[in-house]
Amino acid sequence: MTAHRSWDLGRLRMSVGYGRQKRGRHYSPVEVGEWVMQERRRGESLADCAATLNLDGVGHIGRFPRLLKLPEDVLHLVDWGTPQGGIGFSAAVELAKLRSQSDQREVADAVLKHGLTSREIRQMAQLRSRSDRTVAEAIEDGLRMRPTIVRRHVFLGSVSSAGIRGYLASREQGQRDSLFRRSIEKVGLKGATGRLGRQIFTLVGGDDFGQSMRDIGVDNIEPSLLDAMEEEVTRERAED
Repeated sequence: MTAHRSWDLGRLRMSVGYGRQKRGRHYSPVEVGEWVMQERRRGESLADCAATLNLDGVGHIGRFPRLLKLPEDVLHLVDWGTPQGGIGFSAAVELAKLRSQSDQREVADAVLKHGLTSREIRQMAQLRSRSDRTVAEAIEDGLRMRPTIVRRHVFLGSVSSAGIRGYLASREQGQRDSLFRRSIEKVGLKGATGRLGRQIFTLVGGDDFGQSMRDIGVDNIEPSLLDAMEEEVTRERAED
């Protein structure tokens, strides 16, 4: 989690108040959750937080801090709507209800690979809790009920440089993702979308991405992206 920080309340209000429109959402759902928890530690109630963001009641605002139950290597994937290469807010809320972080990670991987919806995650969680099925078996059972099965390629990597990690920790999710998109373009990965966390990153794509990985060499992807990210960080620091 992040240390105490200042927030732009106008941008927070726009982030939670735009319905299904992604435009104007400056902060990610996780960042909204971090703001709520920061306010709670200062003694504010959920009702106070909702009023500050011009929301009615506590039902909606209460979903944001629940996201912080997700493991760090999943948090950076959470975004508004149904993001390609990420996990939508509603799906992430259902994901956070799973009993363990190992289950959350396994289902998160299935969301990336198969595009699971929030309803499907809820059904799988119910099957998992009401039977002796493993989470992997519950996922397979859910996929078998689909008319078609979508499969995507997923690549997970970590940021080894302490300097880059420190810089990424000071950025907002949207800024990290923008830097990551430029890095992906520099490396020449085709058909890939990605999300960049404070210490890890995720790439997702279809068969064209799978072919691009083979062309570049799977072992070359992480070091090549780290080099590109270092160049982007150096450029951004020079511009600040």
